[in-house]
Amino acid sequence: MDASVPGRFPISVYFLFVESLFMNIGFFMLIPMLSIHYLSLGMTALFIGNLYAVRILSQQGLQLFGGALADRMPYRYVILIGCLIRSIGFALFALIPTGAWLFAAAFFFGIGGALFGPAGNAALASLVPPENQPRAFTIRQAASNIGTTVGPVLGAFLVYDHFTAICWIAGAIFAVIGMLSVVLLPHQAKPEKQTSLLRGVKVIAKNRAFLRFVLLFMGYYLIYQQMYIAIPDLLAILHAPKSALGELFSLEAILEIVVSYPAIAWMTKYGNRFPAPRLMSIGMYIMAASWIPLIFGVNLIGILAPVLGLSLGSVVTVPNRQTYIAQIADQPHLATFFGVASLSMAVGASVGASGGGLLMHVGQHPFGLIASPPALVFFAITAICAFFLGRLPELTATMVTDPS
Repeated sequence: MDASVPGRFPISVYFLFVESLFMNIGFFMLIPMLSIHYLSLGMTALFIGNLYAVRILSQQGLQLFGGALADRMPYRYVILIGCLIRSIGFALFALIPTGAWLFAAAFFFGIGGALFGPAGNAALASLVPPENQPRAFTIRQAASNIGTTVGPVLGAFLVYDHFTAICWIAGAIFAVIGMLSVVLLPHQAKPEKQTSLLRGVKVIAKNRAFLRFVLLFMGYYLIYQQMYIAIPDLLAILHAPKSALGELFSLEAILEIVVSYPAIAWMTKYGNRFPAPRLMSIGMYIMAASWIPLIFGVNLIGILAPVLGLSLGSVVTVPNRQTYIAQIADQPHLATFFGVASLSMAVGASVGASGGGLLMHVGQHPFGLIASPPALVFFAITAICAFFLGRLPELTATMVTDPS
């Protein structure tokens, strides 16, 4: 398929879309089900929380090294290695019923993601011309959203009686994806002068615009994390039915899928006319505005607003995040840039989880006309990040060359 034809991509790019779909199906078949399964076996919430923490830290915290490796090897082989390591993690969850060795399963699970995550993003960026990258990353995000919705449904259907089947099926999905990557992705030759982790870090350290971007995007993950921290807490305050949270999450997932199609159409027509920083800023402003109703009244309608706003805002913000990384990165260190960018999630989501929980605990009481002080804080953080994201330099104007 001719990539030069408007609206079309090479087969390797379509494979990356499908890859994202099935990776998310496999991932979300298992990960949300771990707490259900291990709680049913009598394990404590603390143990399960630590299990999740090992997975998050090993995946998000080590993507710098995964990206550096992908800058030295063909992307398809790094994706293969990452998928096979994650498959080992799935297998360990199936083979180890209980005990501390489950942390090894979580570690392998995370390490696999630390490898194929930056490599997959860099592969897509390298295969698509800059003018088509906004549309490509939007389509990939839409595929991810579908997988995020389908995976938990399949997992919930199997978790009580067929937990090991979930592990083997999801592990097989990743193994097949890894092997198909070697077949369907091109052999992308690396420059004769091999990069190194230290050299990549030096390049990134001098790219001040990128560092500001990483710092500011922590605000996105901090606020999005409130979907799982502040929103459930507010529902508990209102004594909402137990089914309300699941219904809101289902609404969020469906909304992201429904909105993805017009977002793809819009990006196809206008995506390259507007700079990625401005589009990220617009998405964050949508997220900021969604907290306003809760500032003045805590009720079910007010809670619905951030659920809708965070969903809509993420559809705009996340694909343009990927586009901006591809635009501003020093190309020999492209995967390393994607790896370092993952620190936004590692730090932002962690601070959002702990800080959001603390804020809801100490500040949930009304203060004058402010019905929910935490909502005011969330609004302020998001609006500030939106403002400064919109002021980031466009394209590669500040790209730094290799200092060596």
